[in-house]
Amino acid sequence: MTKLDTYEKINEDIKFTEDETVELLKLTEKEILVLILSELKKITDNTKK
Repeated sequence: MTKLDTYEKINEDIKFTEDETVELLKLTEKEILVLILSELKKITDNTKK
């Protein structure tokens, strides 16, 4: 799997409802960074398998 394929797969998974988007916009910068790092860890763990 190339980097582009990986990005396309990840991009397909990133779909938010309007309510989810509103909730995400309420988060602080620190909360957003924690979420991003958490998701990156999941992605890294999944690609190692």
